[in-house]
Amino acid sequence: MAEISDMLISRVKEEKRDNISNFLNDSFKEEAINEVAALVRKEGELLPDLVPLPAQDVRVDKRGSDILLSFSTTYFNQGKGPLELIADPKTKGIRSDIVRDVLQRIYLIGGGYRDRVSGTFLWHQEHLHYHFDDFVIYDLEAVDVKNPPDLSGVRTKSTFCIRDISLVDKNYAIENRANDAKYKICGKEIQGISVGWGDTYFYSYVDQNLNITDLPSGIYRLTFIANPESRFEESNIDNNRSSIVFDLNMENLTVKVLEETPKVTWEEIGGQEE
Repeated sequence: MAEISDMLISRVKEEKRDNISNFLNDSFKEEAINEVAALVRKEGELLPDLVPLPAQDVRVDKRGSDILLSFSTTYFNQGKGPLELIADPKTKGIRSDIVRDVLQRIYLIGGGYRDRVSGTFLWHQEHLHYHFDDFVIYDLEAVDVKNPPDLSGVRTKSTFCIRDISLVDKNYAIENRANDAKYKICGKEIQGISVGWGDTYFYSYVDQNLNITDLPSGIYRLTFIANPESRFEESNIDNNRSSIVFDLNMENLTVKVLEETPKVTWEEIGGQEE
């Protein structure tokens, strides 16, 4: 950052300008200025990078008259800094359960931090703790199905409690990894995921399923999209998707996974449980 600043100041002096803002406005398009500013900021900040893994433990369950596709969801943080979410201090101490604004705290390489409004904490009655709103999308689509159904109603936004559960294996290269878990509970004031840690929502949890009662047999794709609304900043958003392609047999109530993207599972990278 210092080198970039020195180069910019030298350039301004060469142009015999006394106002850096005027120089930028005269010399560059606004879009380019914003891109440079974002790059400089990114290089000076310890941003998280969340990676969702393909669905695991995929199975078909029958509950009453409903047929459900159940699955486990895992994500981990391989960024330079933690994903740290803090409830707005302005609403601290209010006894009634309310929707609370959440600030993402982004730590700076040189020390200090900045906060930005990122989303909301919601009380999740089924899990009896607080969840961060719209953390991931579960998207089911037909790949090879006769008379493919309309699956628009199956696409689901899911809230998550964000915490450190499992340490990523040390053989999996991640810089700035945290040896100890910092975010151990679904706190009302703070939640997060440390660098080098992952979290899993198991297929047996409430809401870890999609209702497929009326679907015909065929081949489908289930995609996870983490941080779908860009509610929090990351160093990389190109790895926020994972998916499986599977063969669904509604007559026998069975499912067979045919393809995974990316081709990595928590069993391959996961380490000790906290």
